[in-house]
Amino acid sequence: MAGIIVEPLPGQGDLADGFVRALNLLKDGGFKPGAGTRLVSRYVVIVVEDAAGPPAVAYLQAGHVAAFVER
Repeated sequence: MAGIIVEPLPGQGDLADGFVRALNLLKDGGFKPGAGTRLVSRYVVIVVEDAAGPPAVAYLQAGHVAAFVER
């Protein structure tokens, strides 16, 4: 499983809004967040299958979401 970190962007609302937006974008793109997906104090962790990590990040970034694969 790959962890995708999503951070808030200035001017795009609070982190909870970003969490919902990222999940909706992934759902629209055909990605399924897995167990362990969570909102923590300063960022969001979205868990996807390993092979879906890089394409999911690219999809989120195209939707103007600050995302990267957790290392």
